[in-house]
Amino acid sequence: MNSSKTEYAFAVEDSFQASLVKGASFTKDEEYPIIPSDWVSKKLPESIMPFNKALNHRGDLSKTFVCFYSPDKSFERIRRNPERYVSFLRKTGGIIGPDFSIHSDMPVVKQKSQMNDNLSLTYYYGSQGIPVIPNLRVGIDELEPEFFSAIPKRTYVAVGTHGFIKEKQEQFEWFCFLEKITNEICPKGIIVYGSLNGKLFDGLKERTDFFFYEPWINQRLKEVKSDGNKGTEQSLW
Repeated sequence: MNSSKTEYAFAVEDSFQASLVKGASFTKDEEYPIIPSDWVSKKLPESIMPFNKALNHRGDLSKTFVCFYSPDKSFERIRRNPERYVSFLRKTGGIIGPDFSIHSDMPVVKQKSQMNDNLSLTYYYGSQGIPVIPNLRVGIDELEPEFFSAIPKRTYVAVGTHGFIKEKQEQFEWFCFLEKITNEICPKGIIVYGSLNGKLFDGLKERTDFFFYEPWINQRLKEVKSDGNKGTEQSLW
């Protein structure tokens, strides 16, 4: 039998995107891809812009990091077709890892799936030569240790706070999460994207450096206000 026909007959379509983590090392139990420290950006972003806004931006993005701190539907396309955006993202300063939503009331298997997708896409874009900064988003406490084992130590990491840390209890839980990050990962610095930048962080600033970035939507609101409502017809999201 012709060998080429044999190979074709037994070819299996990569429907679960195994190619995203080609060459990766994996965590012990769940086999999340481990992000190599060499792929993590050694420089802080000069600015950060959400993916859906960066796609439509006409200016220079070479010093801007693309983030995914926005509704999941605004960047679901990268999960469906990650290869399509490689050339675009190579023109940016880099990316902060995807942030597909993870809530503690989700079924645990769904939490793990979202965590895996976030890490796998971060790994994939890093493997394409795009500087990455791991985004830290976990579900229930029991999932944290293995997730942390996928993140390189003593590099920059990022967290998003915009829009979902409003109540005192949520802020307390977030502080506990940040404390675990500093203990387990010993980051070079933590990039915080969001409006939460007050006393919550004071107890941790002796352990690591924090770098605060205002949400893009807040910047746009300021621009609209300063322009006397100029451009209000544009969507802020």
